[in-house]
Amino acid sequence: MKSVKYLVALLITTVCLYVAFRGVNLGRAWSIVTDQDRIRLLPLAAFSAISLGVMWIRGWRWKYLFQSEHHATVNGLTTANLIGFTTNNILPLRIGELVRALVARRKVEGPMSYVLASLVIERIFDSICLLLCLVIPLAYTESFPPAILKIAQVMLYLLAGAVVLLILLGNKPHTAEKAVVKLTGLLLPARFHEKVKGFMGMFTEGMKVLRKKDVLVKVSVLSVLHWGAVVFSFRLAFAGFSFDSLPWTSPFLTLGIVGMGVALPSAPAFIGPIHWAIIFSLHTAYGLPNDDAAALAVVMHILMMVPVTVAGLIAMAREGMTFGQLRYGAEHLDEAAEPEQVSVQTD
Repeated sequence: MKSVKYLVALLITTVCLYVAFRGVNLGRAWSIVTDQDRIRLLPLAAFSAISLGVMWIRGWRWKYLFQSEHHATVNGLTTANLIGFTTNNILPLRIGELVRALVARRKVEGPMSYVLASLVIERIFDSICLLLCLVIPLAYTESFPPAILKIAQVMLYLLAGAVVLLILLGNKPHTAEKAVVKLTGLLLPARFHEKVKGFMGMFTEGMKVLRKKDVLVKVSVLSVLHWGAVVFSFRLAFAGFSFDSLPWTSPFLTLGIVGMGVALPSAPAFIGPIHWAIIFSLHTAYGLPNDDAAALAVVMHILMMVPVTVAGLIAMAREGMTFGQLRYGAEHLDEAAEPEQVSVQTD
């Protein structure tokens, strides 16, 4: 099964890289990157710094998804974010989300199922914000190419679905729990069914945090702050390449399509999909030459990934963790009889 996943990720990465850089004059793209009259280092440095800084905002937001008795801290959850994202940047098969849960479980006094529930909530808020990034440009731009309009149309439906799902999880968590338990009872052996039943009980408790209006407001505000900072950082990256003629909506649309791209299975560090997303959005929607967009995509990718990865490696060293331990913990997460007992293997 793993070999199939590896092959699928490799195939998607290869296809995305081919489509993204097909027809690109690599010599001209390199000349753009090395053009001292064109490249502005300060905006690019700020873009890179914000890419790292938003990890702290994510930790701040994540803290509000836990109860007070869990004693969650912003620094502890930021550490979990850094290590999780670093794992995605270096190891295959996207186990970073499970790693985030494993590290967070060491930082909070709560069961693993509750931690995983908080990640589900977090991802729903992220999805809503990214979908809004695709919708906003449509309200302020008279026309887009058909390919962009089709993507936006699909995203509108997904946005509506994400909002409905958030409402249902907040107001009817037990309904979702009963549905999952009943379904697994029909499909799985009794011993696995009991594990799922116990897991879903605590998972449902985690979803109940959405009923608290103050939590909902705080998480919503911090989600907007987080993704607003990312949009601003994209604008800075564009300015760093002197792409000043791009409209103010361009970082919104680019970020929205990047969000779609990185959801695809791929090689570590989202190689392929992220390059395709940046080049496709800027060239197709705004007419930026392929060579220019390709140069920007490569530099943005490096400036986004390197600071987070370095910080994550430092965090791993401080926590005494290795990639082998994290991989082991992620692979055995679903094999534990009690989810809250799963931890990083340190032997």
